[in-house]
Amino acid sequence: MGWLKENWLDALIFLLIALVAAGIVLYLTGVNPFARPQAQPAPAPVQTAPAESPPSPKAPEPVVTVIPLPQAPEEAPPARPEPAPEAKPPAPAPAKPLPEGSFRVVVGAFANPENAARLSRELAAKGYPVRLEASGSLTRVVVGPYRSEEEARRVAQALSGYGAQVYRGQAPASPPQEGLYLQVGAFQKEENALALANKLKEMGLPVVLVKDGVYRVRVGPVAPEEKEALRARIEALGLQALEVR
Repeated sequence: MGWLKENWLDALIFLLIALVAAGIVLYLTGVNPFARPQAQPAPAPVQTAPAESPPSPKAPEPVVTVIPLPQAPEEAPPARPEPAPEAKPPAPAPAKPLPEGSFRVVVGAFANPENAARLSRELAAKGYPVRLEASGSLTRVVVGPYRSEEEARRVAQALSGYGAQVYRGQAPASPPQEGLYLQVGAFQKEENALALANKLKEMGLPVVLVKDGVYRVRVGPVAPEEKEALRARIEALGLQALEVR
């Protein structure tokens, strides 16, 4: 003990060196003197499969009848309001056209239908639209119709040597002699119409020649009380007399 008291410092240094050396050895060997021993897990018990019992018969599944639900009606798309028809502006009243064929020019009136036919051929050769009309006991030579009075007056001026006069409508300005006519024949050829007209004229009958697409030979004007007697004279020649106005 006396030595320990005298050499306690050396003993302490030796002890520390020994502890360090022991720690190095333990570190190198992987031994931890301060670690607690771990408890080993208990072995798991061996499970034994229980004996299979025979399967119990399954109860029959109930039959379920599925009733389809009524389908909800599809919602119709909202009807689009039809656009109101656009109001059309009232159409302007058409301008009243000039009466077509209102104006004619009388070039001459002849008691002898042959003279009227001769003048008609002469004017037609110059390009005028000519027709023959009955005017009382005379055959009138007419040019036209024309759409305007101005145009008709220009034609009348060109035919002033014949004493041409302008009138409007289907009759001349001076009303014709009243009465009816007996039409004796209508011909496509002018010479046939003139031959019959001359024959009737030789009998003293008032004959006129009318041209409106065909040549019509007429006797008149006839007073109503003379109509039947004149008709009998014409039919005696083997001709048919038709009453016209």
